[in-house]
Amino acid sequence: MKNIKKYLISFLPVIIFSLIPLNHSAQTAEFKTLFGEVVNDSIDISGIHVINANSGGKTITDQKGSFQIGVRKMDSVYFSSIQIKKQLIVITDQIYSSDSIKVYLEPLVNVLDNVTVRPHNLSGNIKSDLALVDKKDVLNFDDVGVPGYKGNRKEKIVFRNNSSVLLSTLLMPLGMPLNIEAVYKQLSGYYDTLRKSRALDARNKVAVDIIQFYGLNFFKNEFNRNENNLYEFVIGALENSEMEQNFIYGNHGLVLQDLSNFYKSISEEL
Repeated sequence: MKNIKKYLISFLPVIIFSLIPLNHSAQTAEFKTLFGEVVNDSIDISGIHVINANSGGKTITDQKGSFQIGVRKMDSVYFSSIQIKKQLIVITDQIYSSDSIKVYLEPLVNVLDNVTVRPHNLSGNIKSDLALVDKKDVLNFDDVGVPGYKGNRKEKIVFRNNSSVLLSTLLMPLGMPLNIEAVYKQLSGYYDTLRKSRALDARNKVAVDIIQFYGLNFFKNEFNRNENNLYEFVIGALENSEMEQNFIYGNHGLVLQDLSNFYKSISEEL
């Protein structure tokens, strides 16, 4: 019996330590992506602001009213727009554990003063009045139900590397003209610079997405960052870890661990 008591006493610190609340990094790992949808039949449900009042994270709803935002338990999330009454939901255990939520919005009715509309250089004759209208609508693929790309088209990178230039030249059928401009851009290093620029743009976008997802208040409280040094902090963490992939795949525990590790490394340097 004495041996058993000695054994228990020797492990008492371990038992007590296991009962202590989780450390800093484990606590912050409680973040999750909350998927949701706002619902209302009488208003435009796109562009609704969704703001986490605790972390400062924010996003807006898409054309279908869908959104996703980073939350922890008991966070307060506001829904705001000029066309709705501001609405608050608290992230209870039930909401936190759910896969997605629906938020029903109440429209805000604005009562305007009476407005008198007066004709301006109009005769009342539709045919003659339409002739005075300078604007002419251009027919596009949306009008005929054909899908089309609406964004800015990026320059195509023809060759992957210098070896691909040689291989393409050797395998080119007789009589087919060689793309001299593309060859020059690859050999001169233009395409390499373009690749690096696009990779940098993509990383910058991820940094902004991370800041918006977790929120300024979160970075202030956890890592003592402010508006002036937050962006450089996130970029530094991205460049020194696998945080980009972890964030893209929703591994928030790993993202927050990457941030904590980077914060610790720069603190030690200082």
